[in-house]
Amino acid sequence: MIAPPALLELPDGRRIKSASDQEILADLVSHRRAMMRPLLKRPEFCASCHKAAVVPALNGRKWFRTFSVFDEWQQSAFSGETVQPLSVRSYENCQTCHMPVDEKSGYALHRWPGGNTAIPAHYGWPQQMKATADLLKSGVVSVDIFALSARISDGHEVFERLDGAVTVAPGQSVSVDVVVANRGVGHSFPAELRDMFEAWLEFRAIDATGKVLMHSGAVRPDGTLEWSAHAYRAIPISDDGQPITKHDIWNTRIGAFDRHIAAGRADVGRFEFNIPEDAHGPIKLVARLNYRRFNSRFIDWVNRSHPVKPSPVVEMTVAQTEVSFPGQPGNTAPALPKDDAQRAALYKRWRFYGVALFDQQQFETAAYAFEQARMLARRGSPEEVASSIDLALTYMRSERAGASQVAIAKANECISRALDIAPRDGRGRYYRALLNIKQFRYSEALADLEALAQERPRDRQIWTQLASLYLLQRRDNEAKQAYQHVLQIDPDGTEAHFKLSGLYWRFGLSEFAKAEQNHAQPRHTDTVGETLRRNYLKAHPELYTTWPWRPFGDNPIGSQP
Repeated sequence: MIAPPALLELPDGRRIKSASDQEILADLVSHRRAMMRPLLKRPEFCASCHKAAVVPALNGRKWFRTFSVFDEWQQSAFSGETVQPLSVRSYENCQTCHMPVDEKSGYALHRWPGGNTAIPAHYGWPQQMKATADLLKSGVVSVDIFALSARISDGHEVFERLDGAVTVAPGQSVSVDVVVANRGVGHSFPAELRDMFEAWLEFRAIDATGKVLMHSGAVRPDGTLEWSAHAYRAIPISDDGQPITKHDIWNTRIGAFDRHIAAGRADVGRFEFNIPEDAHGPIKLVARLNYRRFNSRFIDWVNRSHPVKPSPVVEMTVAQTEVSFPGQPGNTAPALPKDDAQRAALYKRWRFYGVALFDQQQFETAAYAFEQARMLARRGSPEEVASSIDLALTYMRSERAGASQVAIAKANECISRALDIAPRDGRGRYYRALLNIKQFRYSEALADLEALAQERPRDRQIWTQLASLYLLQRRDNEAKQAYQHVLQIDPDGTEAHFKLSGLYWRFGLSEFAKAEQNHAQPRHTDTVGETLRRNYLKAHPELYTTWPWRPFGDNPIGSQP
């Protein structure tokens, strides 16, 4: 039975359901006795609401995932349960991030700050607004104006990291890459309901006289954000191919667009503009990451029946730099690392740039960035291990579109170097297994995956790969057990349900097979929806003009290439 919880449990067992803040603070022992069940400290408790899907009973058609913050956390470095994340960090979960312990009192803070600026703005709660804004501004997401490309007189493009001697000239066409990195959020940024939330990268280029050469991501006087902004948003569309703007998710046919940044990963926005002949240097470049909840379209709709106060725009972080004209002061030599701290900082910048390009399938330039990062890493260090694995994975992906044997050979070389330094590195061993699968060395791959499965029993990727290999070798019973294990980690695992259906038919377990078949069937690919998606993106190229791959062909994006 669901009922209001007791706020105090007295020593004699009486449970008090109504108590003021003052009464609770005066008897924290009784409050802890009432509230602190072990379940409340576990992220699975949060998953009961923060993992959602639309089901056929709601939309009359099929099943599809809407959001899963829990899964994003569970597969991030924060959980410590998987080997795929780019780096290792100390364990944190929903509660430790959103209810940090107050240093003065020693008790957990109960404001639960996240990204909800709308509620405190509407109800006039300044302390809650400050706590929320402070979290958003705490450096969990960073902005870095990283590189500039310019077309020179002979028609070639030059690429420069934006440190030190970078010059531009009047009449040139330039392109600036801005890297946004999700450094400290244990799930995607922004999280969950990106059809209503609004985060975006604002970019301005201004000459020495104050003339604005480019301004992307402007908020208009009526409060709307220009549609072409480099925004982190989702656009679900309905059966008629039109965007869903009222969060009526039951009318969603398919997601047309969903740009976000997974935990520990990065994104790059590319901003192109021309420098007028009469411009005066230096050119000031400013990039801001802004956030508000909710977007103006949703607020306008709600306002028709329930007046609400508009959500404030929070500037999460800002970066700025300057580029000079030839002959102007400030054209010094490129900044080189002078000490270990500077070297480590530049290593991270190159690596995040590579990650952003990798996630946008720009594998050639991603490999260049990862190589630059590896050159900055101390020989034999964890950083060299990580960059070597990054390179190996990049070559593995680029193998699909190029000379496969050359790419595989390079990937093998990088993985070997990483595991020479750190033979027990889980990430390196996992990708060595995938490399061995590509080269049909199944026994070697199984050895790595079986060992990793014992070490990381809740890594769904390891167990899925292991199950696939067992299935390939017709070790059906072991494949069945592995897929069942995947479902213990993720009960919604579509592939596991689908494969188990076939396995149960082989075993003659028809009732189990039908149950798995019924579970998997509503998750079929929506070919009509895919057509609607392609048509919508083709009609709205302004949504992805700031993606680096846009000039290379008609390849409209989702969010997870």
